[in-house]
Amino acid sequence: MSVSIEQVSRTFGSQTAVASVSFKAESGEIVGLLGTSGCGKSTVLRAISGLDEGYEGTVKINGKTSRNVSPDLGIIFQEPRLMPWLTVTDNVSFGLEGDKKERREKAKALLAKVGLEGFENYYPKQLSGGMAQRTAIARALVTGPSTLLLDEPFSALDAFTKLQLQELLLDIWEAERPTMIIVTHDIDEALSLCDRIVILKGQPGEVYKNLKLTKPKPRSKADPELAKLKEDILRSLEVGSNKAVKGA
Repeated sequence: MSVSIEQVSRTFGSQTAVASVSFKAESGEIVGLLGTSGCGKSTVLRAISGLDEGYEGTVKINGKTSRNVSPDLGIIFQEPRLMPWLTVTDNVSFGLEGDKKERREKAKALLAKVGLEGFENYYPKQLSGGMAQRTAIARALVTGPSTLLLDEPFSALDAFTKLQLQELLLDIWEAERPTMIIVTHDIDEALSLCDRIVILKGQPGEVYKNLKLTKPKPRSKADPELAKLKEDILRSLEVGSNKAVKGA
């Protein structure tokens, strides 16, 4: 499923968060929204998700204008946002329609896919941060969405757990080929996961660059080509450059 963002701007009171942001995620593409804090990355993602309808501009899902939450979109937040009174299985199956047994079986199958087999009856307080986020990923996948929106999903995790979940995300992408849009401030994460990196810069945030990555995944962090790209991105985000220039 393709996602197109056309001239999206968002103002809160007298403060403009993003201005005239445009880019497209093709079907099956992983697109990263990269930038420093305060440039409006999460604001753009909320507009795409339908959780915020107060923006100007257009969001199109498969060519059709959308301003509402769509069942074709799965959302993964920075925090797992699990319901503490429900087990892991019930958190994943919550909201599904149909027979209870079928819903639970579907949830258990997804939990096995994200590496949580044997933890189905645990409660959120019994989980590590990485396990809680795996549960959140399973919950986002349970409705079979064609697009995943991820808002800094691994930023609260330790480095080792983050790497594990990045690999899990690529495994899911390889198996299902969903379109993904990932908000991140981690350049290495963007270079590892993404087919395209949209760099937002400034306050209000504007598209500064739109970079296409052609090297196949998985990618080695020691790759000299990626190291050069990282240097270029760091220069693009250099503190003290106030004016954003729209890129291709």
